Amino acid sequence: MVALLVVANLQGKEVRVIAHRGASAYAPENTLPAFELAWRQDADAIEGDFHLTADGEIVCVHDYSIKKYTGVDKRVEEMTLEELRSYDFGAWVGESWKGTQIPTLREVLDTVPAGKLMFVEIKCGPEIVPELLEQVEASGLSEEQIVFISFNEKVVQRLKKAAPAYAANWLVSVKRDERGRQRPKTSKLMRVLRKSKVDGISTRANEVVDSAFVSRFKDKGLGYHVWTVDDPDYALALLEAGVDTITTNKPDAILEALNRR
Repeated sequence: MVALLVVANLQGKEVRVIAHRGASAYAPENTLPAFELAWRQDADAIEGDFHLTADGEIVCVHDYSIKKYTGVDKRVEEMTLEELRSYDFGAWVGESWKGTQIPTLREVLDTVPAGKLMFVEIKCGPEIVPELLEQVEASGLSEEQIVFISFNEKVVQRLKKAAPAYAANWLVSVKRDERGRQRPKTSKLMRVLRKSKVDGISTRANEVVDSAFVSRFKDKGLGYHVWTVDDPDYALALLEAGVDTITTNKPDAILEALNRR
């Protein structure tokens, strides 16, 4: 498959495919094997989750506890990098991944090829920002290759204030309640986006996300991003709705569908 930075263009619409925690349908999430596989599958970007350790290192892992991956219920923020490195973060997926270590932010940044992007999801609070920016700026990647994302509006607000040249998107779960009302309301979303001065919004892909909803944000000059989509047909529908990126556990399947169109 030919690698394309912009993988589809239907009626003037473009979308990028982001590998969710790497190609995590096929390899242990948030590990170097998952990210390297995503690049081999020609993903336009990878997305990883990052926490600050007890000794000030930044590691790539989704949960606050390592129990899901190791069976040991310890919090990442209470452990040093050396302690975390003593645990196996691959065997929980299968024997072929046994011995896989938790990666650092520096190691993940080192995998990003020229012309590709990395979406850095911050799972902790604003205290990570100084070390995060220092490592990103030292990575050799251009500002255009890095996108910061977080559910914590204080984090994205701090990032845009400290490093406005980097793109930052606010993650938020938008849904309909039992009476069919959208929660949060679009007006509240807009208030947070304006206050944070972020570049876009990222939501779970669901029935709320249609062309009318997406256009309300894009008309304001904001990007619109969705997660997590593994159904190729649904990805095509989201492309038609006007989203800018689709985050998926199966970048190969989504790329194939979009390129086929």
